[in-house]
Amino acid sequence: MRMFFLFMLSICFSMTAEAQSVRRLFQDVKLPTQGVVEQQTFTNLLAASTTRVLSGNAGATSAAAATVTSFAAQPDSPRNLVITPGGTTTDIEACVITVSGTNIFDKAITETFTFTANQNTAVTGAKAFKTVTSVAFPANCESGGFAATWSVGIGEKIGLKRCMAEAGAWIQSSLDGAYESTRATVVSDADEVEKNTADFNGTMNGSNDFKAYFIQNYGCFP
Repeated sequence: MRMFFLFMLSICFSMTAEAQSVRRLFQDVKLPTQGVVEQQTFTNLLAASTTRVLSGNAGATSAAAATVTSFAAQPDSPRNLVITPGGTTTDIEACVITVSGTNIFDKAITETFTFTANQNTAVTGAKAFKTVTSVAFPANCESGGFAATWSVGIGEKIGLKRCMAEAGAWIQSSLDGAYESTRATVVSDADEVEKNTADFNGTMNGSNDFKAYFIQNYGCFP
């Protein structure tokens, strides 16, 4: 009788464990016809700044290539970058500056910023950088007195944690718990998470908190 009781008890434990496994599997599976809504919180987003990462750096001081690897600060949240020329901008030659860093998944990414000769206006990037590790100036990016300066700042395009199939997958956003009636400006990409961004309608000032709601496409994971 004792053996029978132990046998029945083992069967019960086995069935319970199997049932739990099925339940966990059911929670994790997305059927092809389903969409999954993501919620992402952004706390105390800073205002856009032209000098957050790099302020008035000399860049290339000769015709040789130059790389900057020391920075004033990193983006407060994954977000796009802005490179602004200054100083003697007539020394700037047509060139492509390459920024390297990481995305929200800590994966290495790069983005190029194209400048024309004598350009004195900023170039705005599209990718959301969590960190910046280098800014590379190619050979002959400047000439003359090599007196141009370069600042790298953060823009208003905030990086999302998952990919969207299309910009229409955006649902809504909130500012400090209140619904934002004006839709964020959204950019989507099906397989590169750093290209999925939202520019909220509300003011980013270092104290406002935002929440984003969107449908992910199951195309991007860490």
